[in-house]
Amino acid sequence: MSERRTLSIGIHYEYPFGGMAKRPEWLPAGPADYRRDLAMIKDTGFDSIRIRIGLDSDLDDVGDLLDICHELDIQVLYGFATFYVHNDFIEEFPDCKSLDRHGVAYPLHPHDYRWQRCCLNHPAYRQRRNQLLTDSVIRFRDHPAVGDWDVHNEPHLGPGEYPCYNPHTLAVYRSYCEDRFASVQDMNERFGLAHSEFSAIEPPREPDESSSSYWRFWREFMSWVLSDFLLEGVRIINEHAPQIRASFNFTYPWTPNRTGQDWWVTSRLGYASTSLYRGSDERTASSAGASLALLKALAGDMETWVTEFQGGPFRQDYLWRGYQLEAEINQVFSHAIRALYIYRWDPLMAGAEPWINGMIDVGNYDTERRLRTRDVIAELRPDQQIVATGHNVRARIGIHLTRESLWKASLANIPLNELTTGLYALFLDLGFEVTFLTEPITAAPDVALVCVPYVQGLTDAEWQVLQDYMQAGGHVIAELPMNSLAACQEAGNRLQLDCREWIRPIYFIAGWSMNDAQQEFGGFAFHDRVLLHRFAGESFATYRDNDEPALIVSGPEGRLLIPTFAMGRSYVSSFHYGLRHLLRSWLPSALEPDIVVQGVPDEYRTLLEARIVESEEGTLLFVINRSGYAWEVTVTPRGYEAATVQLPTHGAVRTRVHRKA
Repeated sequence: MSERRTLSIGIHYEYPFGGMAKRPEWLPAGPADYRRDLAMIKDTGFDSIRIRIGLDSDLDDVGDLLDICHELDIQVLYGFATFYVHNDFIEEFPDCKSLDRHGVAYPLHPHDYRWQRCCLNHPAYRQRRNQLLTDSVIRFRDHPAVGDWDVHNEPHLGPGEYPCYNPHTLAVYRSYCEDRFASVQDMNERFGLAHSEFSAIEPPREPDESSSSYWRFWREFMSWVLSDFLLEGVRIINEHAPQIRASFNFTYPWTPNRTGQDWWVTSRLGYASTSLYRGSDERTASSAGASLALLKALAGDMETWVTEFQGGPFRQDYLWRGYQLEAEINQVFSHAIRALYIYRWDPLMAGAEPWINGMIDVGNYDTERRLRTRDVIAELRPDQQIVATGHNVRARIGIHLTRESLWKASLANIPLNELTTGLYALFLDLGFEVTFLTEPITAAPDVALVCVPYVQGLTDAEWQVLQDYMQAGGHVIAELPMNSLAACQEAGNRLQLDCREWIRPIYFIAGWSMNDAQQEFGGFAFHDRVLLHRFAGESFATYRDNDEPALIVSGPEGRLLIPTFAMGRSYVSSFHYGLRHLLRSWLPSALEPDIVVQGVPDEYRTLLEARIVESEEGTLLFVINRSGYAWEVTVTPRGYEAATVQLPTHGAVRTRVHRKA
């Protein structure tokens, strides 16, 4: 696979919308309609479209669309939408519905459009999905318009509580158990069961937060089911076309217990991709950035893409104004992402589509969103080779997030997303590049500081490596689990804390103010806190209401920082500069930020994002302003000459920077 030398900036062209394609009022009516839509797509600056083919699609129609794309020099990401089985299929196979733990069947009725609309293990569904992939790749593998393949979008086990208990899934589960245990007695002994034979095994129906429980085993099986379904699709594509890159599109990694998504299979794909719906406000830099940083950490040298981006106006926080798109398209490419597909272009030729997304409007191509998108793409093109061949600076801050720690947190209902995103945001706003440590720690990490958002996700061996790492000069931030006193006490034993009381106010956001070591105001702690009998180390910040420790420095030469409140979650709830100042005062002075920004008050820093992309073609500085204020700022990337730029409101600036002589 050769490395992409230019960016792909594309858009979804929803022909035909798989499973829903029998709604003719929103479908283009044939080649003349395709040609008119595609000509305007080309005029907007897009060089690629993403299509999604369903079980009720006609491949002759798809062929017509691909031929026109080739004429217009538009590349196609060939995708599938088989999660949307049509109601005709459900009527033909009434046993295909997904069942949750309460026995509720989905879809609830013909107008329940949520997916997965069918049990993944239903034999007719699986056979038809596989046949569609096979027919598509055999027919179009050599088509000059087709670039890469996407076997599924936004995979999920389905609606309801913890699907799927369909009899077809239970049959697969029993075989799965038989393959993994020497006898049913071994399985009974492992999980405290009393089954007479494998064919009688039933999965549990009550959630259990224990990481070694029968519930964990069952939910791991369901995650395997989803991954097996997706990877089977990739295998089908590659069996018939080994040279083709095939993948599927991830969404939300934080709840594998519920959704089944396993981002850790990324290494088995042809490229890594995710959806990105993050709006445009003070949370976007960290929430979108953390998601992209995790994907890149799992992808290694593989290309990373955003294949579904910022649809709207489904909800008020999604982008549907051009000035917002300018900021957020630039943010995506500031992470050296190789391809981006906006969601979506609505075919107008056969009638307005009720799920319209605002790129174009009923009976009229021109909207403010389309026109500004055209300008943004044109402005990006001169710099595209830097982005397409570049990379961000090596991160010196690492967040521990292994598959096992994620599963443990998901089972225990720990808000790991907020904890992790908040730690990412803290360092981002201090000017640091941040990565994720996604594999178990077996040797000293190649970073200057390790953040552990969930201490109980560490194994004893990993904790010992981190102790040796601190002894050798590394720094660690270790967060308590903050879901019960017992959990805090368990984690406290590892951190030499004796926890006596866990406090969680009942309010949407509440907390405490803090003093720094000089007894001056030091910021806020929100959501939860723990009070201690005893602790090893020194108090670095205290609560103002009782003078008890809020931040503790411990370990060799104070290299371990322990908050007694949910520090990452607290920061992402407020973005208050006081917590940034406390953290900066603990960090070693030798740990310089990757980017220093001058000219923006502390109170506004979260609304400004600065990143650099380095390549042999040059180094590009992105500065993104999500505020309504125009500033002149001076940005100094570490090792580079300073650049002074005029920032527009709600926009972005790119400029090339040069290394210091």
